Order: sequence, then C-alpha cells, then structure tokens
Amino acid sequence: MKISQHDNTTVFSCDSSDPIGIDFRNLVKAHYKNMHQQNIVIDLSAIEALNPKHVLEFSELNTYNKETVLKSFVVVVGTMSVSKIPDDIATAPTLQEALDIVEMEEIERDLGY
Repeated sequence: MKISQHDNTTVFSCDSSDPIGIDFRNLVKAHYKNMHQQNIVIDLSAIEALNPKHVLEFSELNTYNKETVLKSFVVVVGTMSVSKIPDDIATAPTLQEALDIVEMEEIERDLGY
C-alpha cells in the first residue's frame, strides 16, 4: 500500500502486492487512525478484478468520514461499472477526478452547503 498526501487529502493506493478485500480495508483502517481528520481517497484502480464488493467494504469508513469528521471520502474504481454502488459512496474513474471531487466538496462545505 502506498500512502500519499495531496494538500488536505490522504490517498491510500492499493498496489499489486497488497491483499484485496477485507485485508486491504484493515490495512487502511490501521493507518486511518492517524489521518482521520483529512479528506480520504482510496485508490483501488490497480485491482484487475475489482468488483462492487471491494468498494462496499469501505462503507463504514465512508460514513464515518462524511458524517462524523465532515470530510470527503472518494474511491477510485478505474473502469469498473458503478451501477451497483450506492450513491452515498463517491466514486471516480481516476485519481485526478477523485481529487477534483474532494476539491468541489471542500468548496461546498466552505459555502455552507
């Protein structure tokens, strides 16, 4: 797993050597405790057989980060179809688009939306 900072956002990127599914979620949760006051992007685009189940495993963190911390949470899904992902989990096909979503949500929060 690679962890990187982009302004006020922490990006957790899965790479080919990482376990997928619940094991990757547990790795993220272990590091999340130190970065939970920030916007979070989970980049799963490196997973070849990515499916909605992998994204849904982050539902708990998504809800906590958006409702308790009041920060953004976006999952990068690459080319995976997001039709089976609930609307409350923000997804993006690329890391740049995920960072753009975070920026837009920051502006909305600043404006009081």
